[in-house]
Amino acid sequence: MRFLERMGLQKAADPKEEMKKWKRELAKEQRSMDREIRKMEAAEAKSKAECQKLGKQGRIDACKVIAKEIVRTRAAKERLMVAKTQISSISMQLQTQAAMVRAAGCMKKSTEVMATMNKLVKLPELQKTMMEMQREMERAGLIEEMVGDAMDSLDGDDVEEETALEVDKVVQELTGELFKDVNTVATPTSVPTVAPAEAEADDDLDDMKARLQAL
Repeated sequence: MRFLERMGLQKAADPKEEMKKWKRELAKEQRSMDREIRKMEAAEAKSKAECQKLGKQGRIDACKVIAKEIVRTRAAKERLMVAKTQISSISMQLQTQAAMVRAAGCMKKSTEVMATMNKLVKLPELQKTMMEMQREMERAGLIEEMVGDAMDSLDGDDVEEETALEVDKVVQELTGELFKDVNTVATPTSVPTVAPAEAEADDDLDDMKARLQAL
């Protein structure tokens, strides 16, 4: 693409306009993430209430299922919050680049923008938008072309680790003294008799799991 520009076969894009476009797209992604975070917080609140309800019924296994979904939701929310911070960092770098363009008429390569973009393109929620923006930044000369394993799958820090310990912590957080040692308690000391009300609770649990899986 830049070869065509140098040969005069294609008009070079205005760097100032490109940066304005990128900043608009980044702001749009941040608003979208804010909406997703609010949805996750609402889902977590419902899950916590359901887990507490199950705990009072003495249903430790069902409580753990909901707790696992809470762990997943919290991990997904944390990823989006980190991504929001990274996007803010890129926006600030673009502001610095804008000053350079006004002074020198062109962009200067930024290793900071490149490093942050390489992280953002790994997030499934942002991958499509960030990959397209990254290609535009490469053509504009703001970053180097991404090579090597930069497009590999998520690294260890980004992979959700749903350990039994994390789930147990959530159970204890929400049920308090009801299950002091969820690791050793196979069944609660007092289990309610199976009744139509409990069957209805099972249906509520299935509905809750389906909503959380849709996030």
